[in-house]
Amino acid sequence: MFPQSLTLDRDVVFGYGLAALAAIGFSTKAILVKLAYYDEVDALTLLALRMLFSAPVFLVVALRHARNQGYPLTGRDYWTVLVLGILGYYLSSLFDFIGLQYISAGLERLILFLYPTFVVILSALLLGKAFGRKEMVALALRYAR
Repeated sequence: MFPQSLTLDRDVVFGYGLAALAAIGFSTKAILVKLAYYDEVDALTLLALRMLFSAPVFLVVALRHARNQGYPLTGRDYWTVLVLGILGYYLSSLFDFIGLQYISAGLERLILFLYPTFVVILSALLLGKAFGRKEMVALALRYAR
């Protein structure tokens, strides 16, 4: 077959390709949603379509992970993952899609870009957590491009 280094290089290139594809998809999502709103589609329909198209990808990843997993998930684990998925992914996507009915795609991208800063500031204001060196370095790295 192929030498180990060539296989590793292929995996690395494939990984970078997937990361680039994910970044492009994430960046263009708001624009595509705004274009869909011109056809008077509601947020729930768009979200249902998004979930329908993404479900096969998630199933393939889950099945591949389950095959390579050293220990099986319990019934409680599956319920936990389901609840976290609904609360974390579905609700955040729903609010994002509904918000795009009222604001521009550019403003939505800006809010997502500034999200780490909002978290640090709100943690300081509401939770009394002081800005530490780690937070400042993380924010500096976040905005360094």
